[in-house]
Amino acid sequence: MRTGDNMKDSLLLDDGFPDRVLKSSFYLSLIIIACSISYLSFMGTVSVATGCCISLILYKMLWWTIQYAVRHKRSEIKGFFLKVSLIKYGIVGAMLLSTCLFLEVNVTALALGLSIVLIVLVMKIGSKLLVNYMNKFVKVSSQNIDGISIDTSKKGV
Repeated sequence: MRTGDNMKDSLLLDDGFPDRVLKSSFYLSLIIIACSISYLSFMGTVSVATGCCISLILYKMLWWTIQYAVRHKRSEIKGFFLKVSLIKYGIVGAMLLSTCLFLEVNVTALALGLSIVLIVLVMKIGSKLLVNYMNKFVKVSSQNIDGISIDTSKKGV
């Protein structure tokens, strides 16, 4: 059975994790936009692209805010978070309002674009937890067949 320390260790993320999420989200956004060109109308593609752009901007702003907060004093953090949040959500609100007013927005496509970073985060954290689970609980013994060592038993499954 897992102890509290082992559980914490399996949930720790390395320093490059946020950048990998941003890269993966960007590439997934490009793939989804390319697919939407083929299968959706022009406005559907614009809606997906707008949602992806907003999602990536929000994630980058969130990561920048966290980095800034970690580097500065505790007393400055609350005020800074409040200012950045007001500015961030004001800009996002203005972007969404202008998108809805000036374009014929496909709401489903816009929601898909807005959820890209969240989808990538869930997939990356889920895969990390699954790999850690498999590394800790699936024990295999090795047998030597023709000079090649292979694992055959599955304990703990």
